[in-house]
Amino acid sequence: MTAIGPYKFLFNPYKKDLILSIDGGGMRGIIALAILCWLEEQADKPAYELFKLVGGTSTGALICAGLGLGMSAREIMDEVYRLRLPQAFGRAKRLRWLRFLLNGMRHLYPFRPFLKALGPLGEGKRLKDIDALGILLTTKDLRTSSTYYIINVGPGAPLFAEWPLAGAVASSVAAPMFFAPVQGNLVDGGVGSFGNPCLATAVEAVEYLGMRAENLIHISLGNGYQSNMQTEGAGKGFWLKTWVEYLIHEGMDDATMQQVYMTRAIYRTMDFRRYNPALTRQNIEHNLELEVGDVDPAALALDSCAEEELELMERIGYAYASKIDWMKERALPWNTIGGHAEPGYEHTDWSNSPFAAQRF
Repeated sequence: MTAIGPYKFLFNPYKKDLILSIDGGGMRGIIALAILCWLEEQADKPAYELFKLVGGTSTGALICAGLGLGMSAREIMDEVYRLRLPQAFGRAKRLRWLRFLLNGMRHLYPFRPFLKALGPLGEGKRLKDIDALGILLTTKDLRTSSTYYIINVGPGAPLFAEWPLAGAVASSVAAPMFFAPVQGNLVDGGVGSFGNPCLATAVEAVEYLGMRAENLIHISLGNGYQSNMQTEGAGKGFWLKTWVEYLIHEGMDDATMQQVYMTRAIYRTMDFRRYNPALTRQNIEHNLELEVGDVDPAALALDSCAEEELELMERIGYAYASKIDWMKERALPWNTIGGHAEPGYEHTDWSNSPFAAQRF
């Protein structure tokens, strides 16, 4: 790691407790990991030493599990996301549609290569074995339609102490259509409202672990924002497939922002900071000053694993982290260079509409 001195990187000058939450996003987790790698280099400490509690959904759960085992963000990046996962996805990706048809269109990928790719996370560890810091993972139980908050510390820990760590991570990662539900019951924690687990992490920290909101800095990391905005009049051509894709994307976007606003509203004294870069060519080339090449940032997917895609995602995370004003309290993405724009409403031109003369 490259240290730059304790007085040159003062994003926590008042020595507050730090907590972290990381969204889902599949292989785009490399973006959040790169931000953490940058923080490690500036602080000259591994990320698990910076935070008291880390909460994650799906790929965020995988990252948090690694931190809980005492792996640095750089180790997770190099050993899991850059080496093992691309091999697992790459081999399975070539036959994913054939497998999808043969298994009755249930899921694209088998779990076995993914579990092997977890490396140190899959080597017989249980939740009770995690002692580097507190971790919180989310998963949805189809039997009860409830979200479980898998935790290794505090009053909820005994419920999950004997859970295999690999099983807990797989439960949070099991995105519908990508993987089969774990034991036929547990699916991605992002099914519902917790693709962004910032509120769950804040509640756990304050209400169950006794941390004081006014003494917390909460770093919330997204894995890149892909806009769901449509061109003028596009809705006229929507059909079943288009509507399904739009509604899924829009529901996930709304849930993510809902968690941000609720966390800020409930814990007003907490220094809550949300960071998420916009994955558009214009933003990355002009604001983050990176060459994109032939990769379309807006098309980066949960299973993107080509070397040029991995390289770009890591560079995006580093470039974005380097442009954040880490002294800015209560930051939101639209207050950061390269972050996604503030959600808003565009005025509709009714001048040529058959409803123009109607009163509403």
